[in-house]
Amino acid sequence: MSAASPVPKKLRRTQAERSDSMRSRLLEATLQSLAEDGYAASTLSSIVRRAGVSRGAQVHHYPNKQALMLDAAEDLLRRTYRQLGELLLSIGDEDDRLTRLVEAAWDQVFSTPLFHAYTELLVASLRDDNLADALRERLKRVQSVFAPAVEHYFEPNPKLGGTSKADLHALFQQLSCFLVGLATQAHLMKDRAQVQAHLALWARQAGLVMKARKGVRLPPPRPEAWPRKS
Repeated sequence: MSAASPVPKKLRRTQAERSDSMRSRLLEATLQSLAEDGYAASTLSSIVRRAGVSRGAQVHHYPNKQALMLDAAEDLLRRTYRQLGELLLSIGDEDDRLTRLVEAAWDQVFSTPLFHAYTELLVASLRDDNLADALRERLKRVQSVFAPAVEHYFEPNPKLGGTSKADLHALFQQLSCFLVGLATQAHLMKDRAQVQAHLALWARQAGLVMKARKGVRLPPPRPEAWPRKS
């Protein structure tokens, strides 16, 4: 009778891996709590219970609610950037890229329950100057990363000589504001067709001054690193 094969030892995670895992659980629980319960009801105690971690672990990583909320906001903005990048690369038809991008960004990012977490933070920042300042800095970092991607996929429409690269960036900032605003009011609109009409109208208007670059099949150059926190 042959000897039983030895059971391989389970590799222990490093302290850094355990720390990253704990932090990820807290961030995910925070975003879910914001989306489902709102900012006021998302207390540290409720988030700790949802994450299934100890209060000591939460205090070690995030000493207060604001620190946790801000890191969760940054995590959500990173996810949004990655999702939009994947969407841009997946749309192969240059003639329809702008329209499809707007529709896909709405369907896959801005209209999702998870994005409601960000709108909760935005509303809370109206009465919290520290939160507003921190969100402002995080948005600047996101824009600095997204700006090269805009120029990689789109260019000014040569039919309108006054259009510049600065206009491209301004248009995409307008798109972000438009989609965030729509996300806060879509539940008040009578049906999905009304939302779709607004999306199509923005794409048509933007298409007058910008167009997709031809032959873009590779992602934009990857930033060396996510911009540092200020």
